[in-house]
Amino acid sequence: MNKIVIAVAISLLAGLAVGAYFINAPQPETPVASSVDPGDYFDQTAATETRIRALEAAVAEERNARQLLEDELQVLYAEIERLSDTQAETDEERVAEVRENQERLEEFRRRRADVTDAGRTTRLINAGFTAERADWILQRESELLMESMQARFDARRSGEPFDPFDASLDPNSALRAEIGDAQYEQYLQANDRSTAVSVGSVFESSPAQRAGLQPGDQIVNYDGTRVFDVSDLNQQTMLGEPGESVVVDITRDGIPMQVVMPRGPIGVSTDRRRGGR
Repeated sequence: MNKIVIAVAISLLAGLAVGAYFINAPQPETPVASSVDPGDYFDQTAATETRIRALEAAVAEERNARQLLEDELQVLYAEIERLSDTQAETDEERVAEVRENQERLEEFRRRRADVTDAGRTTRLINAGFTAERADWILQRESELLMESMQARFDARRSGEPFDPFDASLDPNSALRAEIGDAQYEQYLQANDRSTAVSVGSVFESSPAQRAGLQPGDQIVNYDGTRVFDVSDLNQQTMLGEPGESVVVDITRDGIPMQVVMPRGPIGVSTDRRRGGR
C-alpha cells in the first residue's frame, strides 16, 4: 500500500516538474500571439535595473522550486528502496518461520509414530531384533503390564502387604527375566532408555566418594549384577548383608573400571533424578 502511494506521489511530482519546465522554457523566436500581458508580472514603467532584478528574482524562485522538487524526488526514491529492503527482510523472516514450523511438525509426527505399535516394532528391528521377536516382545510387554496391575489390585483388595521389589509386580523386571540381560539392553536402547546409572554428583563423606567415584561415571554392575537404572541399583543395595564389601563396575570416559564399597546407599545423585542413591 505504501509503495502505491509513493508511486502516485512521484508521478504527480514528475508531472509538475515537466509542466514547470515547459512553462519556463525559452519560447521560439517566431512571433506567437499571446493573451498574457507581461505587464501583469512586471511594471513596464519601472527602471530597467529594477525590471532586471525582478526578473532575476523570478528566475531564482523558479530554480528553488525545481531544486525542492528534485530533493523531494530523491527522498521518495530512498523511501521506495527502504520499503523494498524491509519487504525482502520480512519475506525472509516469514520463510524462516514457516520452515521452523514445518520442522516442528515433522518432529511431532516422528514422535507420534514412535509410540505406535508399528513405530516401536520398527525401532526394535533397528536395534537388532527380528520382526517376529519384536512383535512378541511388544505383546509380552503388554501382558506383563496387565498382570502387574492385576497383582497390585488383588493385593490391595485383600489387605495383604506386598513387596515393592517383587519382580512379579514390576513388568520391566519380569520382561528382563524372560529375555535375558543382553536382549533387555537392546530393548532399552530401542526405547531410548538408560542402560546404566549415570553419576551426576558425589556426596561428601559418602561411600562413593571414598571409593573414588566421579561425576560422569556410569555404574554398570553392582556386586556382579547388571544395573540398568536407579531402580536396579537401589534393589541391589538392599540385598545381602549391610556393610559388606561389594565390587562395583563402572565406566569412566568409556574405560571399564572397578571400585569397592560397602553395601548400602552409595551417596550419589544421578543425571536423571535428584536425590541420594
